[in-house]
Amino acid sequence: MKIRAQKDFWSGVMFLAFAAIAMIAASGYTMGSGGRMGPGYFPMALGGVLALLGLILVVRSLAIDGEHSGRLNFVPLLIIAAGVVLFGLSIERLGLVISLAGVTIVSALASRESRPLEVAVLTAVLGAFSVGVFVYALRLPLPIWPQL
Repeated sequence: MKIRAQKDFWSGVMFLAFAAIAMIAASGYTMGSGGRMGPGYFPMALGGVLALLGLILVVRSLAIDGEHSGRLNFVPLLIIAAGVVLFGLSIERLGLVISLAGVTIVSALASRESRPLEVAVLTAVLGAFSVGVFVYALRLPLPIWPQL
């Protein structure tokens, strides 16, 4: 068998991997039934749906011609991972708004298409939205600004 659509194939493999992780994580919880769902019911159902989608994509990649996937560029992935780590390390000291600004700006460096004005607007909107949802609506005890 020859893989004719590499993007579909690798997307299907990714869905199958996520499905396996969800189903393995859910196996330690009680399932319950449709009427009385246990804590493992939803992750197991979601894993099943992801597995089905992954299987469809893998089979489709063997039957239908599609795009050839290029090389995987690890630099943008590492930049985004660094942004997430930066957020985790800085949120307690710098607060939600500055930490979000940091992760947004660092993550924008992963793309050549990022424009400074777009990044600034995204940073402002994301900061306001996150403060509104997490601090005021959900009342999570997150510092908004640095503690002096």
